[in-house]
Amino acid sequence: MKKLTVVFALLVFIIFQSHAFAGSLGDPFDGNALKNPEWEWQNEPNWDIGETNNGWIHINAANGQNLWDVDTVAKLYQLVNTDKIDVATHIVMDYAGTASCVSGLLIKSPSDVDWTTMKFWGRAGDAILQWQHKQAEVVGTVPGSNQPAGRVEVFIRIAKSGNEYTGYWKKTADEEWIEVTPANKALTPPLEVGIFAGNCEAAGTMTAEFEYFEDMINPFAAVDSSGKCATTWASLKSF
Repeated sequence: MKKLTVVFALLVFIIFQSHAFAGSLGDPFDGNALKNPEWEWQNEPNWDIGETNNGWIHINAANGQNLWDVDTVAKLYQLVNTDKIDVATHIVMDYAGTASCVSGLLIKSPSDVDWTTMKFWGRAGDAILQWQHKQAEVVGTVPGSNQPAGRVEVFIRIAKSGNEYTGYWKKTADEEWIEVTPANKALTPPLEVGIFAGNCEAAGTMTAEFEYFEDMINPFAAVDSSGKCATTWASLKSF
């Protein structure tokens, strides 16, 4: 009877995990591993989840990477084929000794080699939020987004409906989203949707931390490594 209980609990856990991410782009970045099985890396960096900062994915960005005329950044993405996308994240970027580093959200068409991005750009004197397409400014400096260089943070979001893209941002979690100028961009699917980080210069250091990747249309279920799932695993291991 005890073994049957264990098997049943394990099956429930597996089903719950599958359901939690069915069709969702989301990932809470909890525990010590990626939860969404659809993630892929471009230029996989030195990274961890929960080791450097509990509940965050931490990226040590490599030097000589950029996202402007080329896409050479470290990028964690999922391939999707849909007309509607709405994703958000919370970034903390920390840099020194470099006058140019980037992190943010990206939607890219690999076949077009073209993209749109909400980019956090760290410069020598400050960091600013930018709304860009490949080699084109939609909003060069998002008003009010400037922060002194060093450790900076921002909440950002990109929504897609057909060929129309809208950026959003805010400084704190409890604020309302501030809309950035919508823009039209034709991108051929499938699309890479995800986060990125890179130090554009040959010198200096830069880290980027992302607290979560939220799918605003199809949110991930409440999968918390310190909550029910962790309790389930602990219960199974105690049998």
